[in-house]
Amino acid sequence: MTDKNYFLDLYSRMIEINAVNPSGGGRGEVQRAEFLKKEIMKWSKDIKFEEYDAESNGIKRPNLLFYLDAKKEKTIWFVAHIDTVSEGDLALWKYPPFKATVEGDKVYGRGTCDNGQGVISSLFAFKYFLEHRKEMQNNIGVILVSDEEAGSKYGIGFVLEHRKFTKNDKFIVPDYGTPTGDSVEVAEKGVIWLKVTVIGQQCHASTPDNGKNAHRLGRELEMRIDKKLHSEFSASDSQFTVPRSTFEPTKVDSGTSSINIIPGKESFYFDMRILPKYSVDEVFNEVKRMSDEFAREFGVEVQRDIINRANPSKNTSEGKAFVEKFIDSVKKIRGINVQSVGIGGGTCGAFFRNEGLDTIVWGTLDETEHMPNEYAKISNIFGDADVFIDFVKKEL
Repeated sequence: MTDKNYFLDLYSRMIEINAVNPSGGGRGEVQRAEFLKKEIMKWSKDIKFEEYDAESNGIKRPNLLFYLDAKKEKTIWFVAHIDTVSEGDLALWKYPPFKATVEGDKVYGRGTCDNGQGVISSLFAFKYFLEHRKEMQNNIGVILVSDEEAGSKYGIGFVLEHRKFTKNDKFIVPDYGTPTGDSVEVAEKGVIWLKVTVIGQQCHASTPDNGKNAHRLGRELEMRIDKKLHSEFSASDSQFTVPRSTFEPTKVDSGTSSINIIPGKESFYFDMRILPKYSVDEVFNEVKRMSDEFAREFGVEVQRDIINRANPSKNTSEGKAFVEKFIDSVKKIRGINVQSVGIGGGTCGAFFRNEGLDTIVWGTLDETEHMPNEYAKISNIFGDADVFIDFVKKEL
């Protein structure tokens, strides 16, 4: 019988290995990946293993594939990411972020929910079938990827550039969920992370006529973009948990650290989540048109840089039966009603769907990701694994 205590210990040891994405100032995923690879490969000599290592700014970005071949036609892959965001403000944490702290049914620590729970529930199901191979109606694999928190260029994006999958490969990504597990994600919005830079003219704050205030102009352009996009792309789609496109200003790079300097350069950022009704290019072209017009109006330069982009994604028509059978497993194990939904995007699932590969994103999560005192519930870790096990036992 697969040992839950062993997996809780594995979970705790994994959380204590800092794997903050380099984009957030971290050292990356190497140590965590090496730890997991060494542990998993102890389980059986029958595990087939592949590794796809990307590199960003001299940092290795490992991506690990584990596969158990039951000589079946189809393979179910569970895909989880091993990088995390940073801990943020330590003063807001009751518990040390890089130590797994267990209180009752909850395990606290950075990455426990996002995506440590998905890692462990996937591996629990994988090890179950190493011990119960006659129950398998599908081959099973686990893919542990880097870089999900910064757009997946060096994670699942890199894997898909170097590893071919077929229509017989089906994917489950345990990286979205509700507290009851009643929503199965089958579609994602398009994504743009956009940086806009206004270049004016720096001068002393006492002589503003000698310059062009990039801070003031940046705020003006930011508000114009915000207002225009919300009015121009205002459609709704009730399948999505947030049924409209969102265009949120999130961050500013200041052009000065001094109060008495009028900045000559300033950048601001938008996180945009775009309904499938609209194309990502359509939205970006509107921003380009507006910012070019703004530059001419005020005699400044405006630069636009796309930090991250992803097209909207949805399953193929053939994927409907795949989703229905998974929903049946959730209903059977959990005894709840389940709906299929769309979300704001950003999971590994979109990458597979954009390759024509049917994918489900599902988990049972209290949605504490990226928060101080992030946690996952032990009951959800193993409850989700029970659903995965039931599903692998089904003929697809």
